[in-house]
Amino acid sequence: MPKQPSPQSRPLWLHPQPHRPLVLRQVGWMLLAALAVPGWASSQAFAAQWQPITPPINVASSSDAANWATILQQTERRLSQNLITDADVVRVQAEQARANGWLASAPILDGFYRSDQPMSNFGAVEMLADVRLPLRRFGQTEAWHALAQQAALNGETRVQANRLALFGTLRQLAWDWRRADAELATAVMRNEIMQRDLKAVTQQVKRGEAAEVDRLSVEGRALTVQDAVTSAQVMRDNARTRWVQLTGMHQLPVDLGQVSQATRQQLNNPAFDTPDGLLAQQPLLRQMASEVGLTTARISAERAAGAGAPELGLGVKRDRGDRGMPYDNSLFVTLSLPLGGQKYRDPALAEMTQQRATAQVALIKTTQQLLGDVTALHQRIAAWPERLLRLDQRAALAEKTLELKQKALRLGELDWSRLLDFEREAADARLQARLAHIAYATDQSSLKQTLGLMPDASITP
Repeated sequence: MPKQPSPQSRPLWLHPQPHRPLVLRQVGWMLLAALAVPGWASSQAFAAQWQPITPPINVASSSDAANWATILQQTERRLSQNLITDADVVRVQAEQARANGWLASAPILDGFYRSDQPMSNFGAVEMLADVRLPLRRFGQTEAWHALAQQAALNGETRVQANRLALFGTLRQLAWDWRRADAELATAVMRNEIMQRDLKAVTQQVKRGEAAEVDRLSVEGRALTVQDAVTSAQVMRDNARTRWVQLTGMHQLPVDLGQVSQATRQQLNNPAFDTPDGLLAQQPLLRQMASEVGLTTARISAERAAGAGAPELGLGVKRDRGDRGMPYDNSLFVTLSLPLGGQKYRDPALAEMTQQRATAQVALIKTTQQLLGDVTALHQRIAAWPERLLRLDQRAALAEKTLELKQKALRLGELDWSRLLDFEREAADARLQARLAHIAYATDQSSLKQTLGLMPDASITP
């Protein structure tokens, strides 16, 4: 992956600031302060009295600062993700308990009583009681142990896949908030510039230096910009609310957008460009593979059960011919073997085989899709440094052009209405550059999500 542009080569407002998501605000105030100096020949008194208005953006206190690992753990507790883990543990324990037993199923107790004169104490009486023990077939114990082991692996991979899916949602929400912050900060700066311009042209109209139609034109543009601020504020509040509701945190992670050297090496590991290499790393693929393995183990256990469980019976019998005759006591052993019952198990085997085939096809399809996503993200990330350089240069040129036009305005060589176009162009260039850097970091985050890379718990806030 190409080397990320160095911080020294970027304008000040494009430096990554994970601790301050609203860095554009400070830069906006510096820009507006520079614009507030006597740059309007007929509005120097107003420029001296103007003070910037703090945008309505709520920032959490530094005491809420946390890294990705901490936020992910807190969100898991908040969503009670442990309920799934606990259910998997119970399932594995049940599978292991069955495999560690020695019977195929629960014992069966039979009782029998017969009398030819049930309303009296005379006549022949026969009583019988026996216990039947369902026996395991050869290989059934090993099949159940294999099923228990596969169930344990399935539970482990499910936990990892659920964590990755939750982390992907958090990544998306975090970048949505960061992007909305940038758009809101730019909208606020545009609004303050337009309000200043509106007051300046209003003063010019009063002095007879501008026509009323000019003031109306500026007022219409100002209303449009105010509506853009409201829309950006709603979008930012929505993004923040979704994040807070899910995580319970009022601040973005301090390591948002950071890529450690170890992570960078993993992103460029060529082993992840192959199906086997990606399967070994990606929790979602590992969970899907474990589902295939679990279904295979169930098929093996079902086949090991055969046509049914043989039964070994042990019982006692007591009977007499008539009243006053002694009872005869006997002990007997029985053996029951099911015959021709396999066909009744074939439908269940066929259904499980079909489920396994479906899971295998889904695994192959998802693997190929993820490999395509990895390749596409690598291509996009490789193209970003050159694009960022051009956007940074464009923003710098727009700033320089704006400074020259302000100088021309002070010298009386430029009409104030033309300066609005250059101010908007400079604001747009700043916003595009900032959003491009956010998109670059978002693509890196998407690549980490696609490869199944989880946050580094060693990074502390």
